[in-house]
Amino acid sequence: MRIAIVCNGRSGSTSTFNYINCCLNTQNEKHHTFFEPFNYVNPDRDDKLKSIEEISNKENVLLKTFIDVDNYPYESFTTVESYWEWVYSFFDKIVVLERKNKRLQAESLYYHIKLSKNRTVSPDWHKQKYYDIEENDETHIQGITNHLESESTVLKSISDKGYPLFYYEDIFVDKNPKTIEHLNHYCNLKYNQKCVDEWINSPYKKVRIEKKSNNLI
Repeated sequence: MRIAIVCNGRSGSTSTFNYINCCLNTQNEKHHTFFEPFNYVNPDRDDKLKSIEEISNKENVLLKTFIDVDNYPYESFTTVESYWEWVYSFFDKIVVLERKNKRLQAESLYYHIKLSKNRTVSPDWHKQKYYDIEENDETHIQGITNHLESESTVLKSISDKGYPLFYYEDIFVDKNPKTIEHLNHYCNLKYNQKCVDEWINSPYKKVRIEKKSNNLI
């Protein structure tokens, strides 16, 4: 089976990716995993795939990718539209994932971009930290919030093609059993409490810390 997670940043996509992979492995259904293979904006951009050759010859694939317009394998496709046509035809299951609270999503994105010094160093996206946001950051955060609203329209348009839309809040905040059951059923996953505890229930998977600590950034 070929599964793709289509999302934008700070939407719980890494934990969703790891949760699905955990369930597949415990079912003895090992998949080839591709984690943000076309993400060319981060410092490790040179290590990313430039074509689909390594992916397209495999039967069992789990892939996570962002919807940014420049986030596609340009050696295989001349346009982002032709890339998406391939995505829709290649993958058996497409999980669309986003976040309801765009303000909190924008704060997380902005703070990590700020730590990365304009994406020149890794900000350790998944390490727990306090977001030391200042008043003069507001303009940047509002701009990112507006951008996320535009991306939400794109994600909904993908979902309108017949793919289920899941929200960060339903899975990781409310831990809604029906939502998790829906995700499991869609991806042909058997319920696994160990995977749920490790990737959904664990308090250590939440990156943002509400109170500043001397032991945390």
